[in-house]
This record gives sequence, structure tokens and C-alpha cells, in this order.
Amino acid sequence: MKTIQTVTGTITTEELGSTLMHEHLVCSSMGIATHYPQMYRSNYKEVIVGDLTAMKENGFSSLVEATPVCLGRDVKTLKEVSEETGMNIIATTGWWGCEPPYLGPSSEEQWARCFIDDLTVGCDGTDIKAGILKAAMDKDGPTEWKKKIHRAVGMAAVETGKNIFLHTYCPTETPRHQLQLLKEVGVDMNKVAVDHIPETTDLDFVKWIYDQGAWLGLDRLPCISFPGEYSVGIQTRIKFIKQMLDADMGDRILFSHDYTSATTLFDNQPEEMREYVAAQIPDRFLFLKKHVFPALADMGVDPDYLWNLTIENPKKFFEG
Repeated sequence: MKTIQTVTGTITTEELGSTLMHEHLVCSSMGIATHYPQMYRSNYKEVIVGDLTAMKENGFSSLVEATPVCLGRDVKTLKEVSEETGMNIIATTGWWGCEPPYLGPSSEEQWARCFIDDLTVGCDGTDIKAGILKAAMDKDGPTEWKKKIHRAVGMAAVETGKNIFLHTYCPTETPRHQLQLLKEVGVDMNKVAVDHIPETTDLDFVKWIYDQGAWLGLDRLPCISFPGEYSVGIQTRIKFIKQMLDADMGDRILFSHDYTSATTLFDNQPEEMREYVAAQIPDRFLFLKKHVFPALADMGVDPDYLWNLTIENPKKFFEG
């Protein structure tokens, strides 16, 4: 039986239960949470505990907290709220976003060692270990920095045996580059989740990802946006999930929201903007259970089958 590293220690895959595979609890710019937590709203920890408690009361047991250090990772807070609520939280290492300014020359091997240490020694000067790796590629495509980070993440995964999830931009099919970069350093595609799939409605492209042996991350349900930004609407996303299920891809689907409990990006906006953001995701981390799954059930999908996917698929993903 395989074990999984959480912020409070290891658990077995049998203990995962229903798992949300890509969420954020604390999210900001690098260093804000650990050095300037006063930038968050004063009750941000209470908000996180409230969200986790609601998840727990509605049958969820675990989540992947998808915030690496460059997005303001705060493993001390993650451990604190996990112990208070009983939710299993899997912390993330790896990288999202651009190359840090003033970094100077750095090698894939150096970055791989940083990520390996997060997984085996501890994060952010603590003994709290990450349990999964993240790499990201967006509209800018396979820049030299993104290539370096993907190979470094892949090297760390191969050495430690840990799983990877990918931030992608599916409208331009970045997973084609991302999976190839991971393959080049020997990563097993069965240990890779390609996230943000609902950003596309190209079933042939998604089937290509499925055929590579990778997992399909169905998050951004819905996509949280500012006024004037375009995104695929939630009803279109739900209909596309039904197409994927009809195409027999359900055995490799990993559900979540990609929502954030406490973030300086949204929480420091004017009140009307906070209300605008909140209106897009009623019931917060329960949107999947209370809105997406019932809509799929109305389309003829067995609700018990959908709920079981949140239990069995994460278990299989982490078991490899």
C-alpha cells in the first residue's frame, strides 16, 4: 500500500477518501504569506478553516494545495489548519510563472535539488514536506525558462517517485510541449495530471492527452475572472465533461475547482469586485458537489459514479 506525504505526516492511499486535486488555500506573491501576512485580510485563517470544515462536512477528506513557493506557499498555516479541521492537505513544490528577477544563471540540476529537498527534507525552513510537484506553461509557450523548469520538475519526480500536475493553457495545446519535456527526462506519464482541461472544448486534443497515459485535471469549475475577461462558460464546461464521460475517459478524470480560500489578489479588491468574484462560485469549494454534479446527473450521469471518481481516481493516481 502506497503512502502519501501530507503537511502533518504520511497517510496511505486508502486514507485519502474523496479528494479535490487542485485547490489553493493561501495564495499571493512569493514571500507575502511568510514575511508580510498582514497583507491578507485579518480573518484569513478563519476563512480557510471555515472552507475546510465545510468540505469535511460534505464528504471531502483531502485536497492538493496547489501553491508552490512562487505563489506564496505557507506550509506552517497549511499544517495549522489541517490539524484544526482534520482535512488531509498535500503541499506543492515546483514552479509556476516567470523566472525570478535577479536570479542569475541557474541550472536544471540546481532547481531539481531545490524541489527534491522540499519533498524529502522540508519546505521554507521547516520539516513540513511537500507531497507533489507542479510545472506550468501558459500563453507564452515553451520559453527557455519553462523548458528548464519542466525538466527540473521531471528530474525531481524521477528521483523521488512523486507525482506531477501541470498548469496548462489548453487553447494553444501547451500539454504537447509539456509532456514531451517530461518524457525527455524519463517521467512516467501515468504519474502526471494535465490540469485546466475545461479551458478547451476540443475533444480530439483531450483524447490525445488521455492516450499519452496522463490524467485529466477537470478544475476551473467555474473559471473565476475579472470583468471583460473571456473564458469558456460553466454550462459549456459541464457539457464538455459529459462528452468526455461519453468517450470513456472517466477512469482518468481528477476533479477540483482551482479556487482560492484566501488570496491577496481577490480579497484586497473593492467590495463590489469581491462581490462580483464571489457571485461566480456560489458555495465556494462545494460548487462541484452542489452544482456541477447535479447538472451532470440531469444529463443522465449516475451521481454515485461521479462521487466515486473523486475517491478512486486520486487513489489510483497516487498509487501510480
